[in-house]
Amino acid sequence: MTSSPFAPNRTLAGRWGVLRPSLGVAFGARLAELRKGPGRERRHPAAVIPAAVVTQLVAEFKLVDAREAALLALETAAALARAPISGYGVGVAGIGAVSGDLILGGNLEFPGAGIAHTVHAEGYATLLARARGEHLAVLASTQARPCANCRQVLAEMDGAWALQLIDPQGHELALENLFPWPFAPGDLGEVGARATAAEALHVAPADGLSADVAAALSAASIRAHAPYSRDRAVVVLRLADGSRVSGAVLESVAFNPTIGPLADALVGLDAAGRGSAAIRDAWLAVRRGAVVNHEAPARDLLAVVAPTVRLQTTYWA
Repeated sequence: MTSSPFAPNRTLAGRWGVLRPSLGVAFGARLAELRKGPGRERRHPAAVIPAAVVTQLVAEFKLVDAREAALLALETAAALARAPISGYGVGVAGIGAVSGDLILGGNLEFPGAGIAHTVHAEGYATLLARARGEHLAVLASTQARPCANCRQVLAEMDGAWALQLIDPQGHELALENLFPWPFAPGDLGEVGARATAAEALHVAPADGLSADVAAALSAASIRAHAPYSRDRAVVVLRLADGSRVSGAVLESVAFNPTIGPLADALVGLDAAGRGSAAIRDAWLAVRRGAVVNHEAPARDLLAVVAPTVRLQTTYWA
């Protein structure tokens, strides 16, 4: 294993290093208890711990701040990981820059689909924060060294350079420490991805979509980030109980690692504690004559996670 070139804060390392052995089990149990409160699933997805609950946990466990709660939540976050290909589960815990909520993430792998469909834990938390209308202010992980793929994904986000990366070893790093000379959106004159950066798009009435699905596609289009191809793509999934989950493309300035709209929707599905077996219908909205083919990869991934569901493609007006 390579050694860190960054000197950790030894005071924090001493403090954070004893938190998990002394409080980890009790904290995880209490967190699980609070997540199962009445109506909890309806108010927040399973991967989001509201700021009020975080404040309560900080007080109960005599923590210094929400960052320590994030570090103690790493084991809970790791339970979100679905890694049947690699067998290597990863969990991260972020803090929302606007809400102060704790936003957990785990890596998602899809056996039988292209390996490029994999969502990394850092990407999971980033996408979930974006779907909630914000970006991450803090990201805790077992080691503050996201892979190169994740560093690029993090760099795509507006506010990325204020992100603080922490770990139990006492590291407090900015993204620019790990990624000092990135190829980022600003290099092509673009702003980073925002949750509500774009004007809403609308599907053509002739497509015959129900009003609720058309509205869901339009609502998700405002967070679709495709400043280079201009091909915003959105997916809406209807579940067995009639609820919907949406996903929107997060295009990378480097093209790879772009995250497709269906992968984004599957993060939302997983974060809500639902499995792909709940999917009953799926719609993809794209630009007619698009230069990027979002339909083929979405169809391939859907065929793996929900093989009985047909992807219905429609077009922006």
